Amino acid sequence: MLRNIGSNIVGTILPAAAALIAVPMLVGHLGMGVFGVFSMQVAALFFFGLSDFGISRAIVLLSFDDRFSAGEGWLRPYRIGLRYSAALAAIVAILGLPVSALLYRWHPAHVDGQDLALSTGLMFLSAAIMLLSQAPRAVLEAQQRFLLANLIRGPAAAAIFIAPLGALLVSNTLTSAALSILVTRVMAAACYFWACGVVPAGAATADRELRLAFLRKAGWLGLTNVLSMLIAYIDRFILGAMGSTIMVGQFVIAQEVVTKMWIASGAVISAAMPRLASQREASQAGELRKTTRQLVAIMWIAGVLPAVILILFGGPILKLWLRGNFDPASVLPLQIMAAGVGINNLTQINFSLLQVHGGEQRGAFLQVFHVLFVCVALALLVPPFGINGAAIAFTARLMVDSLLVRQLLSGCDENGRTMGVGNLMLAGCGSLLLCLLVVA
Repeated sequence: MLRNIGSNIVGTILPAAAALIAVPMLVGHLGMGVFGVFSMQVAALFFFGLSDFGISRAIVLLSFDDRFSAGEGWLRPYRIGLRYSAALAAIVAILGLPVSALLYRWHPAHVDGQDLALSTGLMFLSAAIMLLSQAPRAVLEAQQRFLLANLIRGPAAAAIFIAPLGALLVSNTLTSAALSILVTRVMAAACYFWACGVVPAGAATADRELRLAFLRKAGWLGLTNVLSMLIAYIDRFILGAMGSTIMVGQFVIAQEVVTKMWIASGAVISAAMPRLASQREASQAGELRKTTRQLVAIMWIAGVLPAVILILFGGPILKLWLRGNFDPASVLPLQIMAAGVGINNLTQINFSLLQVHGGEQRGAFLQVFHVLFVCVALALLVPPFGINGAAIAFTARLMVDSLLVRQLLSGCDENGRTMGVGNLMLAGCGSLLLCLLVVA
């Protein structure tokens, strides 16, 4: 598990470094206002391309379900998942047409309408290709071939930030940046299919039980993922609507640094999920507890310690990173959001256990609550406090989430009540981070 975690971290260091290098340069090329527009396009790319509507996680979980693997492991879930991915990819690509037409008609005054419409359509097409590549990537995770998966994912994710820089040198337009991203998505998808053997979809399986189980699991996981991505990026659009694209740019700069803390924690959870799924039976309860204790220890180092560093040294870090583009308005939002991400990294252990114990439906309902919570919080806090209010809403939602996920996990079964991160540890972590925030 540690080897797989290490592979995931190595695979995410490259895109993290690329983003940290590219963002100040992108701001310099585009200006803060147009950069805010570009960041919203990238948010749409990630929303539709990375949420994958639960398909990849369903492939991984069902690959370890004896009812459906039948000695073939991931093959049968993969064939079904690939068909659903193709259908969703087609829908996303078509959805880009009306969105582009709408933006051509109504767009910010400082952005060329034709450039914005064309680049947005290309971003939706890139998201569709990303969706299609999630199924073969899930196969690599089910096989625990994380090193190979990350050899593809690392450069591909880094290209989202690096490729536009090269394109902007040729033509300083959003369209050229979007076109460069589309090329990299095609190349990444081809690599994923090659790595998993380019397994054909085959004829439609007659296993009705597997199809229903896949739809049920992918449906709830997909709703959870979509709502999670919506929550992660909705603050940018509300800031743009209630404030300005300049405020979006200032907020995104802080968020770009803070969300890098999810790289290490995401690497931990991704590597641990196949192991957790294989240990979910009652007979494996002892091994599952052991794995969970290991995850908690790892997450304190990989998830909480970086939050402490950002809270205490957020200002100097931003100044060192942005240099001439440094804006002091981004410092306090960074520190506030770091506290929320720190406790959320511990919560991810409980959320993974909730999914492993069949709590996909509860997780989806929880995200519905959070969408309402964050919208109300942003509406109340952004007008009086601006980007600081958006940061407070961000962290308040993650703090509430930590308590609710703990309660949902406790309600699953006897094992759920005794595993994961307890309320006392969550309260201690939250108190530590908030005290450091007040001191800072």
